Amino acid sequence: MQSYRPRYHASVPKGWSNDPNGTVFYNGKAHLFYQHFPYKPEWGTMHWGHFTTNDFIKWENEPVALVPDKDYEIICGCCSGSAIEKDGNLWLMYTAAQPERQRQCIAISTDGGVTFAKSADNPILTSEMLSPEVTETDCRDPRIFVKDGMYYFIGGARVLTREELDAVSKGMIKPVKNRKGEVVIPARLSGLDFWDPEFISGMGYTDLRSPSAGALQGEEVIEKDGFGNLIIARSEDLIHWEYVGHLLEEDTEGQIPMEHEYFCLDGVYECPDYMKLDGVDVVLTSPQNLPQMGDAYQNVHSGVYMMGELNFENGRFRVDKIGELDHGFDFYAAQTFRMPDGRVVMTAWKEMWDRNFPTREEGWAGTYILPRELRIEDGVFIQRPVREIEKYRGNKVTSGPVTISDGEFAVKGVRGTCTELQVTLELGTAGKAGIKLFCGEEHETLIYYDKEAGKIIFDRSKSGIPFKGSEEDVDHRVCVVGKKDSIDLHVFLDINSIEVFIDGGRYVMSGNVYPDLGKDDEIYFFAEGGSCTFRELVKYDIEV
Repeated sequence: MQSYRPRYHASVPKGWSNDPNGTVFYNGKAHLFYQHFPYKPEWGTMHWGHFTTNDFIKWENEPVALVPDKDYEIICGCCSGSAIEKDGNLWLMYTAAQPERQRQCIAISTDGGVTFAKSADNPILTSEMLSPEVTETDCRDPRIFVKDGMYYFIGGARVLTREELDAVSKGMIKPVKNRKGEVVIPARLSGLDFWDPEFISGMGYTDLRSPSAGALQGEEVIEKDGFGNLIIARSEDLIHWEYVGHLLEEDTEGQIPMEHEYFCLDGVYECPDYMKLDGVDVVLTSPQNLPQMGDAYQNVHSGVYMMGELNFENGRFRVDKIGELDHGFDFYAAQTFRMPDGRVVMTAWKEMWDRNFPTREEGWAGTYILPRELRIEDGVFIQRPVREIEKYRGNKVTSGPVTISDGEFAVKGVRGTCTELQVTLELGTAGKAGIKLFCGEEHETLIYYDKEAGKIIFDRSKSGIPFKGSEEDVDHRVCVVGKKDSIDLHVFLDINSIEVFIDGGRYVMSGNVYPDLGKDDEIYFFAEGGSCTFRELVKYDIEV
């Protein structure tokens, strides 16, 4: 039976997967853990699935690493976190999430990263052990790293405003509400055990979903205290933690080039990742519900990079530049590996919340991007496909310059659904020019440059199985690149996946499509409104 399972992208073997976790090079391999529900292809009480790889192309399924078996894990499960080597063992730090409180826990492997035992000290950390400004309901996704002999973690949280913090100190607390909007109890002043079954059932969690998912249609959205932010803490032993501060602080003098929307986020900066990249402090994170700004952040939930300088004494992050990680449809929860050769390699969930998942019909849902090598070059954040993919190239086809006007053409031998394409477009007089992918009698997906608008358009409106989602437009994504005379496109196809690297990785667009299997494999190049020259056209089959 034909399947939409990709050939060279990691994908969950069965059930459900979302955020990558614990990305680490350890014991001679790269390890990718991930949020996993093994019993159905839908979000459920989270486990940690586990892949290993030697080359980022072939992925080995390992035993499930974490199973939610504690009373403080039984509803939402063992949620996102990270991994680090300590004294030769592999340590995982994860969030034990419940509807009304999130706690941090530790699990340790002493057998090379195969099996993990949860620490007897769990949960090692709660928000009230950090700071009164960190809310109990949203404190998660710790990313641990070492600096100057100290352990640090950066996590996503909701942080109280100064006014709310003052109200806390005076005992004036906004009450907790359940999903029906009914007042339940003032959480910070109560000694109530939130894991009491009668309390949980009374909260109305009959249709529990991930904290990353949006509200169901017609469901009341509950207001929460504080705004989304990032927090940092430090430790000498990974067990006892000291709060340092929150990273994002709006500069009243306007020196930080960030819009106000970043500081009043109605959600959490989920799944943060920190690195020193080419001498610059870089934070990757996935802000929930970040409002659309022009053509940026068109998905309900986004992925961003922040470049600047992190103050490890007070926790503040001076942001010099911020941008969208991926301008396509399907990208979330980016995490990185630091490789022995010095490379920083990034992966991410290649899906999006609040969408339909056609692969559920096959019993699985969840894929990951082709990993990307990260660099900063001349102050620009660059993403390129991991170099190991080159080992799997076959059946090379090249074509000399082809100029067309108001039409389309195909190149002999250039077709397929597990394919790499490289092409330079010299626009000439054409208003639009680009590539048609996964083409058949009824379907096509377009990647093209709109010269007048200065934008790359990803159009999957006729790609196959229709998409449904909570955005106004689930079929078109736009990447602003400016007005240019030529554009370089580097495209990877993998059964149901399209990833487009633009101008050497200055921009990337990713998206899933569901064409007719075994039929929609043709590729065309086109121009509209004038002439375009297609130069340096190269095609490879990716053979895994």
